[in-house]
Amino acid sequence: MLINKSMYPVNAGYSAISTMQNQLGKLQTQLGSGEKSQTLAEMGFDRTVSLATRNRLTKLDSFAANIDTVNLRLNFLDQGFTSLAKLKSETRTSATPTSYGENNLTMVSLQKDSQNRLSQLLETLNLSVAGRYLMGGNKTDSAPVATYDQIMYGEGTADGYLRVAEERRKADLGADSADTLSNVGLPRSKVLGPWENKLVLSSAEFDRFGYKLMSISGNTDTTQTSGPTADPLAPTVQVSAQPAPGDIVSFTMTRRDGSTQTFSAQAVAGAADADAVPPQYTIGGTLEQTAGNLEDLMGQKLGNLENFKVITPSDADVKVIGYTDGMNSVSVTFGKQPVDGEVITIGVKDNQGVTRDFQFKAVTGPVNPAANPPEYLIGADRKETLKNLQGLIETEMGGLTAPVKMGRLTAGVDPGNNRIVNIAEQSPPTIFGYKLSSASTTSSKINVSAIAGNPASMSVEFMDNPRAGESVTINLKMPDGTSTPIVLQAVDREPVTGQFVIGATPEETTANFEAALKLKLDQTSKTELVAASSYAAADDFFTTDGVARRIDLSGGNPETATVFAAPNTRETVKWYTGEIGTTGDNPRLSATAQVDDSTKVGYGVRANETGLRDLVKTLAAMSSQEYDINDTTSKARFSAMVERQMATTSSATATNKGSIEQIGLELGVVRATTGGAAERNTAASGQLETLLSQVETVSMEETVMQLLALKTRLEASYQTTATVAGLSLVNYLK
Repeated sequence: MLINKSMYPVNAGYSAISTMQNQLGKLQTQLGSGEKSQTLAEMGFDRTVSLATRNRLTKLDSFAANIDTVNLRLNFLDQGFTSLAKLKSETRTSATPTSYGENNLTMVSLQKDSQNRLSQLLETLNLSVAGRYLMGGNKTDSAPVATYDQIMYGEGTADGYLRVAEERRKADLGADSADTLSNVGLPRSKVLGPWENKLVLSSAEFDRFGYKLMSISGNTDTTQTSGPTADPLAPTVQVSAQPAPGDIVSFTMTRRDGSTQTFSAQAVAGAADADAVPPQYTIGGTLEQTAGNLEDLMGQKLGNLENFKVITPSDADVKVIGYTDGMNSVSVTFGKQPVDGEVITIGVKDNQGVTRDFQFKAVTGPVNPAANPPEYLIGADRKETLKNLQGLIETEMGGLTAPVKMGRLTAGVDPGNNRIVNIAEQSPPTIFGYKLSSASTTSSKINVSAIAGNPASMSVEFMDNPRAGESVTINLKMPDGTSTPIVLQAVDREPVTGQFVIGATPEETTANFEAALKLKLDQTSKTELVAASSYAAADDFFTTDGVARRIDLSGGNPETATVFAAPNTRETVKWYTGEIGTTGDNPRLSATAQVDDSTKVGYGVRANETGLRDLVKTLAAMSSQEYDINDTTSKARFSAMVERQMATTSSATATNKGSIEQIGLELGVVRATTGGAAERNTAASGQLETLLSQVETVSMEETVMQLLALKTRLEASYQTTATVAGLSLVNYLK
């Protein structure tokens, strides 16, 4: 029997104890770190799951970082576009045509308001976050838009918008015509009164050429002069029913200084006694004669009736009215025939501030055409004399120059047929100024030819005199692409702008039409065309690529220019220096971010997008126009500018591609997309964290239980092994 061989496998016991010690150490490590393994090798097959899960979580973390960055930039863009939308709305509602405000305040302040809005707009377009500019597309390291001062006034030798707009205005208006006041039917005068012994000369229309009525003098016992004033002149008595002998009419009169006076007159059938109480006037054979007799009596007793601004009669059949057209006027009244050598002087100031005195001398003998001062003939009665004075005034003052702005059109009576007015675009052709579009007439007596040719032309033929109220319409295409109708209406009374007087013959009517057309074109040019030119200049300057189109001045001046210069041949400020992009591309994709495996969002913005550029152009054009209350074109020009402002900022533009509203909407979609991606990524990340926890971490409770169980087993193994190790034959035999 072998006594040196044990029945208990001591070595195996030691090995088991060693294994349990290793397991105990591992459990203690897991209990301390909370992780199942310290190395990938210890993880076994779980390491593949761990690596894949961690890789996915890293991706989700990068997506989360992208989303945080995008949301930060979207927050600033959202604030910016909220500001831009408000700015656009304020621009749209800041003014309406013909609404000039109290004391014209809205009109005169519009330029400054527009300048402030433009400055705010440009600052918003240069929005930056942490040194990154958000509205330059993929160019983020510099401001995409020039400053207000650079854009408007230029920088160094580079011209700004104001210079470009001024050149474009001159090019569209063209050179002044070589007309005189008489060529355009000016000045206008009217003879009135029962005896046609009153003459009113109005500044209507010729004040647009810089002329101003300053004075009139020549009062004598026979002649009375008044003005200049916009108040009614040449008071005239009108009688609508013959009075009965003995009828008394009373007048309550207010002088121009505010004081009042009363006057009464009695109608008599025979010779009148002006010294009776009340004074008498003779009932004439006609209503006009009765009115004349009463007017003569009032003039004899009251002096110059023009000293009174209101004359109210007690009899409804009697009226005292004065001539007025709202413009400054002067008047001459012949109480009797003027005497030989009597002189009337009218002072007129020109646009250079120089006043010229026009003198008119009455003579009884033959008129000397070379006399100085010019002479007019004393006729058989006051009416004839006044007509002679009227003709001389219109001839002398009609010789003043009238530089009409035609907008590159020409208009004149056909040399071969003085019933035809020819209208044509400038030759050689030019891209500036008006373009003839279409024409029509409401009169069967007028023939309007079709517009044809390059340059285009048309004609208006008066086959006979039209009836009052009939008209001719010529539609003109403006430099900014809009259209404006020129409507000329036939009238049988004193005309205003846009009307022509029906003459005694078709030839005379044709001449009146030509004069009225020139005046209408001049008015439209100084208002509508200037407004359209400002917006066209904005199109030229605020281009998509930032390179302005400039007028070719090789001919010497803008008034004669016909084409644009080659790009970059005239130094001009670039308003936009950000990313240009290509036709049809999506500006949003100029800045992108991956927010999950399959979703990439674009949140780029370019300041040259249509809606943003349109607002810049509108405010720049509005900022260039000043409205002086002393400028006769201000109100009409204001209305023309505001109409275009309202059109370019109307709510209807919200649906246009690249509008402020559309960009804001698209950025809102991006925000919603990133929000959805963030939610999905958060949910996925939670699931992956759970999976990773199951693979890599231990349950503390379970680990403690395993540790205690192992400790108990290990202690039992220690005790058993120790006991077995102490066994021997001697001990056994004991």
